Amino acid sequence: MSLIHKHRITEKKLAANRANARRSRGAATRPGKARAAVANLRHGCYSPSAEAALAALGEDPAEFHRRLESLWATWQPVNALEEGLVMRLARALWRMERFDRIQESLAVTHLERASEVKRAHEARVGLALIERMELLKDLFAAVCMEEEGSVGPQELKLFMQAYGSAPGETANQILPLLLRLRKTNAPELPAPERLALAGVREIPVAQGPERKAVREELVQLLVPEIESLERRILEPKEEPDQVRALFARDEILAGAQTRTALITRGEESNLRQVWRLTNLLMRIKKGARNKKDVKNADCSQYVIENKRA
Repeated sequence: MSLIHKHRITEKKLAANRANARRSRGAATRPGKARAAVANLRHGCYSPSAEAALAALGEDPAEFHRRLESLWATWQPVNALEEGLVMRLARALWRMERFDRIQESLAVTHLERASEVKRAHEARVGLALIERMELLKDLFAAVCMEEEGSVGPQELKLFMQAYGSAPGETANQILPLLLRLRKTNAPELPAPERLALAGVREIPVAQGPERKAVREELVQLLVPEIESLERRILEPKEEPDQVRALFARDEILAGAQTRTALITRGEESNLRQVWRLTNLLMRIKKGARNKKDVKNADCSQYVIENKRA
């Protein structure tokens, strides 16, 4: 015997309630309409919040709805459990594609950043080449354009600024010629490190006609050097062939693998989830078919036995 007193509705009250329900036009207030909208909610993918989330991620809610409807038509869920599994399957497949897009976006971003670094490096190299070319032009004008041109501290400073602390073979050929053109009555030029680098301890000063010959030899070295710098500045480098370019891109992308490892694990997790959901749905559908076949077999056997009787 129940200790809770249950109120029994009378037949008159029941009839009045049914009459009022027939005259009802549904919810009139905004909260009431909101409650009515979710009263028969099946999977929630058409809710405004879900669409807002997809739109915020730059994805098309209509495309997700089409994918879901296709899965709905394929699996044809008949109860809440199957509906929930189909919904989770749609979301897992959608997330897999999202992870693919994230990986591609990371790769593109990594390549763009690498290209920016390369362009910045090339710009710095180009500026350095321009500065060297201008210094060598000033040196050429001061020493080679005039018959009486001589080398002093200022000209030697131009040379040192042009070639820096690591001069090459051409610079080591130019330096002794410059020192031979120094003024005869000028003090010793303070460049012992350059003399040691050139491999010459004592360089005699050219006298009389020798200075013209030295100057002509210096022209033969400076002019090609200046022209080579101009070509490197004005003429773009040759593009590498497609195979080398492909390998270069792969080498750059290899540096982004550490950042995409987490994305890859997320994609694999969704793939396993898709496999489990698909397998579970197949088992449920197969079990439902087997149960239906068993019932039909029992009915058929009952009919056969009655006919025999």
